[in-house]
Amino acid sequence: MSARNLLLEVSATVEVVLTINPVAIVFPAFIGSLGSTEPLYARLTGSGSASVKIISTESANKLINIEINQKGFDGDPTRQIRFNVQPGMPVGRFRERVVLTTDNTSVPSLNVYVMGEVAGTINVTPKHLALGTITPGSTVRKTIQLQSAAEAFTFNVVEVSSTVEGMATELITVTPGKEYQVVVSLPEGSKQSFIRGQIVIKTDDPDQGIITVRVFGRAARQPGQVQPVMPVEPAATGGSTAQQ
Repeated sequence: MSARNLLLEVSATVEVVLTINPVAIVFPAFIGSLGSTEPLYARLTGSGSASVKIISTESANKLINIEINQKGFDGDPTRQIRFNVQPGMPVGRFRERVVLTTDNTSVPSLNVYVMGEVAGTINVTPKHLALGTITPGSTVRKTIQLQSAAEAFTFNVVEVSSTVEGMATELITVTPGKEYQVVVSLPEGSKQSFIRGQIVIKTDDPDQGIITVRVFGRAARQPGQVQPVMPVEPAATGGSTAQQ
């Protein structure tokens, strides 16, 4: 007697009691000393959203400002939760968790992530310096540009150095207080298989006192030489650096 194959179809409706939309608040880049230029909003959704109350909000970062109006800010019911970033956020990327405590026993708390990038008053180009493939004995020259990001803001570059062996740096003042160039060079190429290091630029700006630009490249393969695999560059992180 052969067994019969049975096909069982199961369907169900999943009910979302309470959630927040969107779950991530992403601020466009702004200058840290000024704070975010425009507020961003979120709202409660789900079958229990009409009757729930938000009891409190909590964030480890006190510069993240959260306001609640469950009827909706400016009469807009989709704008129940308002987010702002106050002045003072350090230069670099940020990602903060905000916890909303509710009176709903099924969903007593909700998490929303607030993230973005804080720009400084000094624009740095490029943010990462790729030297490419370098032939030993040849001269490699690259330029880093620093400019004031605001009309009224001035700054001075006080020192430039490099952690790359044999790399020379030259500071050029284009417009005093407004624009500078840092020319980096490897006069005799590189005998190293890989080049990895930093250009360290010190300024008199209290928010961007030290700016670092990562440098990377590789030496050209010589006849009969097996080119090793270049290590993967780590992802950029926040802080007072050129990746900002």
